[in-house]
Amino acid sequence: MKKYLWLLWLLAATIQLQAQVKVYVHLDTSIHSSFNGRLVLLTQNDTTKFIGQGDAPQASFAMNVKNWQPGQVQVFDDRAAARNLQLRDLAPGYYRLAAVMHVQSDLRAQTPNPGNAYTRGEFIFHIPENRAAEAHIYINTIFKERVFRETDRIRLLELKSPMLSAFHHKDISMQAAVILPDSMTPGIKYPVVFIIPGWGGTHYDAMNAQSRARYGMGQGKPKIYVYLNPETQTRWGLHAFVDSDVNGPWGKALVQELIPYLKKNYPVAETPEKYFVMGQSSGGYGSAWLQIHYPDAFNGCWAVSPDPVDFSNFTGVDLYAPHANMLFNEDGSEKGLYLKDGKPVSTIRRMTMDDEFIGDGGQQQSFEAEFGRSGRDGRPKPLFNRTTGLVDPAVVKEWSRYDLGSYLQQNWPALSHSLSGKVHIYSGADDNFYLNKAVEALDRKMKPLRAAVVAEIIPNANHWSIWSPAFTKRVQSEIDARID
Repeated sequence: MKKYLWLLWLLAATIQLQAQVKVYVHLDTSIHSSFNGRLVLLTQNDTTKFIGQGDAPQASFAMNVKNWQPGQVQVFDDRAAARNLQLRDLAPGYYRLAAVMHVQSDLRAQTPNPGNAYTRGEFIFHIPENRAAEAHIYINTIFKERVFRETDRIRLLELKSPMLSAFHHKDISMQAAVILPDSMTPGIKYPVVFIIPGWGGTHYDAMNAQSRARYGMGQGKPKIYVYLNPETQTRWGLHAFVDSDVNGPWGKALVQELIPYLKKNYPVAETPEKYFVMGQSSGGYGSAWLQIHYPDAFNGCWAVSPDPVDFSNFTGVDLYAPHANMLFNEDGSEKGLYLKDGKPVSTIRRMTMDDEFIGDGGQQQSFEAEFGRSGRDGRPKPLFNRTTGLVDPAVVKEWSRYDLGSYLQQNWPALSHSLSGKVHIYSGADDNFYLNKAVEALDRKMKPLRAAVVAEIIPNANHWSIWSPAFTKRVQSEIDARID
């Protein structure tokens, strides 16, 4: 009898071990390409929502694939790299599934780059109580090059950059949308406003009426807007038109190549007294950096919700503090980030790990390429240890030249003549990434110098809601005031 019970237990254990959750990812018969890169499987445990909706962390899985041919199947099981949960830990229930093939390229992984492929359609997966479940989903759609729809007033600008091409040893182009005034007078040269959008924004946004309204196009005095594409043509993330040891001389190329091209091909003003730059988030930092480092090239910047402009408060962390830690508080708890209603719904660690799970080009790596230098492996040097969170003081020293608060504090006497009244930096008091704290730190450094720099906190506004109609109108009126 004991032997019989033991055999039953062994059989049950064997069945339990075999009862795995597996997802088979196929290349649809319509796909005739082979793939190299990172295949990511995404889940959503609330089938009333689409993949990516909601704040609750969702399980996702990834594997690197090489020479994946049509007819071959990639199998996700407990051996796959996992984020948040292993496949075996998914609770019984229904899930949405999707897969994305991020093709290895010179573009950052986290965008719908041409050539990437995905599962288009609805795939619902049921995991029963006994956890013996298999799903089959199909990569059936390849991202194509997005079409830029030109109109009489919106034109596509693509300019090969000799500077950037020489730096990267390949052809690199600057891209932008040029938005002309609704009504133009022959022979008139118009002021120019350069716009650098934030994370995920490109020159394609100019086709969207809501994006044009955000930046006040059509308000105030007639102006030409140049909506820039801040996506880098390396894989490390946004360059934001900042001159960088890793990304290359994007700011210099803008000033010395793109602006002369505009003057030659569009009715734009001849002198920089009528050139202005504005931006949001990463583009907000870029607009401030351009104005401060090319003070005579522009007559004003409006940096809105900018990435950290003072490194004494870098998303809540003082990078200069002894034993600074990006991930953990002194009590061992994780540093919160992405505030909603004043409370963090994520952490720096989680957001960094989520980015790196997908591949190159996430927010933290974007900072490291923008502000830092390459290591011996050719990759941007990490600011901090991804496990312990400890900040590398040597990397901070390399970054320090991009600390705008410190730079202005040290150089204001020499810069005051060319910068007074030109720098406008705004952040919402409830910024979701603590970016208001960096603006406040910069402002504290400017006040003793009586520097003519605006560093202002807008009450009752977060990272995005700062763009109220009243705020947009205010920015436009401030630009107009600087137009002769």
